[in-house]
Amino acid sequence: MRVVFVLTVFMLANAANGIVAQADDAAMRLGPALAQLRDFARGQGEKIWPGYGMAPFGFLLIGSTQETLLCRDDVPDGFVAAGRDAATGCTRYTRPRSGLPDTLLAAMPLFGPPTTIVMGTPRTTGRSAADWLRTILHEHFHQWQMNLPDYFARSEALDLKRDAADSTWMLDYPFPYEAKSPRRAYARASRALADALAARGTPRLADAFARFIRARMDFAARVSARDWRYLEYEQWFEGAARWTEIALGKIYPDAAVRDAAATLERRTLEQLRTPDMARQRRELVYPFGAGEFLLLDACDTDWRSRYTAQMSLAPLLDAALARCQTRKAGPSPAAD
Repeated sequence: MRVVFVLTVFMLANAANGIVAQADDAAMRLGPALAQLRDFARGQGEKIWPGYGMAPFGFLLIGSTQETLLCRDDVPDGFVAAGRDAATGCTRYTRPRSGLPDTLLAAMPLFGPPTTIVMGTPRTTGRSAADWLRTILHEHFHQWQMNLPDYFARSEALDLKRDAADSTWMLDYPFPYEAKSPRRAYARASRALADALAARGTPRLADAFARFIRARMDFAARVSARDWRYLEYEQWFEGAARWTEIALGKIYPDAAVRDAAATLERRTLEQLRTPDMARQRRELVYPFGAGEFLLLDACDTDWRSRYTAQMSLAPLLDAALARCQTRKAGPSPAAD
């Protein structure tokens, strides 16, 4: 029995050492990955979203025993300098592991503005290295959004936070996900959106787009004005981030990241065909919102210049539909 016990302890110790080594390895690889991402954001990212490349890029990696902070000028209490990262040129700071879960994939004003990306390692988040890198494109878009001059004032004005003191209101908002009438209306709208996306590049697009808008309006009518304002905001916020993750991921220098982005796009379209609001809950905003942005692209490639005007997709969708319908009608007859 003693031999078995010693062998078991030896195996567990090796496993634990392996986990720590993987976390340390992820921390060492973080600098080169961020450096490549920052260069890409400043090049290709700027072409899609002006300011995306220059948005703050602070990153907190949650390892098994410690947390590593890179590329943040205002360093919170509790962190100590751990040398300069050669790839990014940023000072690396560390602290012992806090209570943050190592499954996080988020961007939040954890230490106050500017917003920091907070992520576990690929292993602890259950993502491949390519999916993990692609996710940073998504979270950096949130850094760009929350760095807009009036972002926090405008989000406060939506009156959605109730008593929440932080950004958890986005996750905890009591939307009626299980109510029968909204569930059915959402399912119709989601499938209508999938149909409209399938009609891209065909003469059917304008009519399919209009059917989707009618289904979307019916969905809006099934919930309160406040609930719909929440969903509009979440689609504006998360839908655009997923669209960006796909659009930039598909042109990323790493072929594995490009493949991961193409897979995410296919999965997004499949999710629109199999809607279940009670099961998806807040997760529905990712495929539904991204699908709406993909539809915008089909009719109005200039929508990004108006994206920040309102925290809602409705004006953008209306303008894109009008362009699609005008295009379908063709040029006006010449005057005699």
